Amino acid sequence: MQNKIIIYGGSSLISKYLFLSFYNDNNEIVVFCRNKEKVNSYIKDLSLDQSKFTIHEVDLEKIDENFKIIDEIKYNPKGIVWVAGFTGNPIKEISDPEACKSNYNINLIHPVLILNRLIPKLSNNSFISVITSVAGIRGRAKRLFYCSAKAGLINYLSGMRQYLNKRDILVNTVIPGYISTENFQINAAKFLISSPKKTAEIIFKSIKKKKEIVYINFFWNIISFILKFIPESLFKKLNF
Repeated sequence: MQNKIIIYGGSSLISKYLFLSFYNDNNEIVVFCRNKEKVNSYIKDLSLDQSKFTIHEVDLEKIDENFKIIDEIKYNPKGIVWVAGFTGNPIKEISDPEACKSNYNINLIHPVLILNRLIPKLSNNSFISVITSVAGIRGRAKRLFYCSAKAGLINYLSGMRQYLNKRDILVNTVIPGYISTENFQINAAKFLISSPKKTAEIIFKSIKKKKEIVYINFFWNIISFILKFIPESLFKKLNF
């Protein structure tokens, strides 16, 4: 049997270690990324067989280009892992419609459209794993549009889980906190920060165990629980 998985957002450091996790279980890893050279460097660093990878360099915001590649897929993927996303700049986005639109496109609209296009190609008993964010639990001024986009993505996955239940397709919602990727610039306690490698390992294990909701760091599970129950009258006065 030819097992193939798709990883969307292959330029991320998390994807680097997802390559390693999924490598032995699959005949081919199909990677969609914005930087093919970076993906090739990951494969080389990990001493993996280049021939097991098919790499598509594509801009996530150019939806028609993504659709064109997807529509040419003739196989039935064993799974899809979605890693792509970015936090954005809320100060700019609140006054710049194009910047605001870009945030929603990358974090919500285009992931939904692309997953909708890919899901019919999945065979039964396969999986979809999507990295969302703890930011999607509650809206915050410092990440205004990112929070709302991720909240929409989390709810989309919840509905898709119900929609795909009869086909026995796992919908794995990954809710990480802080991850020390290339662009990580937040001052936070070390116990709140996860490494890309550890994150990838947890995602891989959670798919194997058929988990539907996964917090990468236990502390963020507790924080998310607390955030849900803070009254709005108090929450609006907080600054974090």
